[in-house]
Amino acid sequence: MAAGAATWALMPGESPDPYPEHPEAYYFGVDDHAFEDLATMTATSALLVKGTVTETAPGETRELGDGSGAVATDREVVIAVEEVLYNRYGVAEPETVVMLEGYWSDGTGYTLEGMPWVEVGDSGYFYLSAPPPEHRDDDRYSLIHLSGRVLIEEDQEVAIAGHWTEEGPWAAAELSTASAEAVEVEIEAAAESALTGAVEPLTVTVCEPSDPEDENSEPVCREE
Repeated sequence: MAAGAATWALMPGESPDPYPEHPEAYYFGVDDHAFEDLATMTATSALLVKGTVTETAPGETRELGDGSGAVATDREVVIAVEEVLYNRYGVAEPETVVMLEGYWSDGTGYTLEGMPWVEVGDSGYFYLSAPPPEHRDDDRYSLIHLSGRVLIEEDQEVAIAGHWTEEGPWAAAELSTASAEAVEVEIEAAAESALTGAVEPLTVTVCEPSDPEDENSEPVCREE
C-alpha cells in the first residue's frame, strides 16, 4: 500500500481527537470470495484464531486508489491469540495478530459494509486473510469475508456480522437458536475438514505491476 500523510483540520468546539472511537459512515465493496460453506472459508483463510481484542488504534495512513489524492488511516485491531485452529501457510503461530478493520478519512470513521467495529474486550473467532508469506509486506491481516468474525458475548450470545440465513458460509447453521457451544462445535469441525484436506481453498488471481513505481507496467499475476 502506498503511504501518505494526513492533515486534520478541527472546527472550533469539536473533539480534538481526529480518530473517533465509533464509525459514522459505511464503505461498500465486494468480498473477494463467495463461500457456500464454513469449511471452505476456513481452508481459504490464512489463519483462523480464537482470541480477544486487547487494543485498537490508528495504523498506516495511505492514499486511496481512486486517483483523488485523498488519504485514509487504517484502524488496527490487536488480538491476543488463545488458539490457532487453522494455519494455511504454516507460519509461526503468533501470540497476537494485528487485523485491519475499517478506517478513518477526513476525521470520519468508516465501517466495511456496515460491519460494527470490534471493541477492546470482544472475544471470539477471526477468519483472517493475508497473502502467502513470500508475497507479504507486513504481518497485518484482514477478515477474509464479511461473515468471518464470530463474537461470543459474555452471556454466550453469538454475533456474526454479515450473516444471511439463505446464503453464505453460515447458511446451514441455525444461528437464531444455536448456543455458543454449538457454534464452536461447527467451527472446530470445519477446521478439522480444512486441516485434513477434505476441502480445498478457493483461489483468486492477484496481479501487480512488474515495476512497483509504474502502475502501467506489465502485470505479474499469481494465484493465491
